[in-house]
Amino acid sequence: MNALLSTLALAYRTILRNPNYRGWVILGSLIYLISPLDVSPDILPFLGQIDDLALMALLVSELSKMLVESVRDRSLFAGFRQSVSPTAAANPTATDTTSGRTAASDVHETQTIDVKATIVD
Repeated sequence: MNALLSTLALAYRTILRNPNYRGWVILGSLIYLISPLDVSPDILPFLGQIDDLALMALLVSELSKMLVESVRDRSLFAGFRQSVSPTAAANPTATDTTSGRTAASDVHETQTIDVKATIVD
């Protein structure tokens, strides 16, 4: 029984992380939570809310994980990350034909930013 529940939870998380189906899964989950038709009827005092709480916990935890990941990916310093071309990553001693420098030296370059600071009283 535990393996079945973990398999269902993994399938739900996988489908929810797919951007093509994410909206439908969220909508279906909310309809299931509102609907009177459940796996365990809500008429039963404690047992009726177990499936609703489990589904709500899965939905909230996965949505919060996706939100944290998207905020981390769009962090303030995302513009300062230096991208490495696939050829430079595969062959670090390859020579760039446009500048004559090796790709390995490009990886270790740093970016500088000029900032004018003013003091406001």
